[in-house]
Amino acid sequence: MLESVEQVLNEFIPAEKLSEVKRVLYGYNAGKSVEPLEIVKQAQELGKEHNFEIQAHKFCALKEQLRPPRVVRIGLVQNSIVLPTTTPVKAQLQAILDKIEKIIDAAGAQGVNVLCLQETWTMPFAFCTREKYPWIEFAESAENGQSVKFIQKLAKKA
Repeated sequence: MLESVEQVLNEFIPAEKLSEVKRVLYGYNAGKSVEPLEIVKQAQELGKEHNFEIQAHKFCALKEQLRPPRVVRIGLVQNSIVLPTTTPVKAQLQAILDKIEKIIDAAGAQGVNVLCLQETWTMPFAFCTREKYPWIEFAESAENGQSVKFIQKLAKKA
């Protein structure tokens, strides 16, 4: 079973090439590294209870001349479907929202202040080439759709 991309890189990329591979992937400056960060207990427990993985890393940046250093905590979410795609659309959407809410709660516990969800995160997949129904039912208003209201509610928790 794949534990993480980081684990595969460390295991299979020769040490003399690993720093260059990580530089290309992560974009850090020569001599700088990606350092693992502690994951707070609440976030760990949410991940275990709701079956999702959490990674936390520190990316070093060059010191700026005109601004003091600051910490920006960015979270990136890649989620998967919860129910089979044969399940009614309403149930699929609710299952995804329930899962994402727990992931967002874990990000909040970790102190994330910028959270990025994947494109079309509210549906099992997008841009079907053969079928349009029932996937078009996942479409919603970008101003006041169900997922927009859902995210607004969670943003107010912070």
